[in-house]
Amino acid sequence: MVEPRVVEIKGVIKQGISLFSTMMQTVDSLEPEQSLIVKSTFNPGPLMAHMRRKGYQVGQEKIGRTLITTFTPGPVAQPQPRDEAARPFEVAIAGPEHFLDNRGLTPPEPMQRTWDLLHGVPAGHVVVIRNDRVPVFLLGQLDETGVPYQIQAEPDGSATVRILKTLAIEP
Repeated sequence: MVEPRVVEIKGVIKQGISLFSTMMQTVDSLEPEQSLIVKSTFNPGPLMAHMRRKGYQVGQEKIGRTLITTFTPGPVAQPQPRDEAARPFEVAIAGPEHFLDNRGLTPPEPMQRTWDLLHGVPAGHVVVIRNDRVPVFLLGQLDETGVPYQIQAEPDGSATVRILKTLAIEP
């Protein structure tokens, strides 16, 4: 049995390195049967959604102020019929693009500007945002509404996110 990988988020943040890049590198380096344990003071919603899409089962336990999230490899999934409505993350992120540079802004302005633009463009268009960091709260909301997106962590710690406007986003 392979020992689980443990990540303490506070330590990553104190080092001043990109949390998103660190977590994606950690996830990519897991062995097939290896679990991941994440200790944090916040709910890692986007990571949970990402790991579920990769077939991991997610469990959480709160001990004091620390939230412990455990990701364990699930059973090998049987192929399912393709249903785009139920599997929004397999949708191609393509269409006319609208760019928004949110760098240098303080929260919640980047998220508000992003939602304003998403509400203003037609379905099938792509909103491309550039933020100083990965917009974890925005990603959590996109996951909750089933809106497809792609994230590109940049070497400088910033992030580019491509979001496909769907009918799930009310005008």
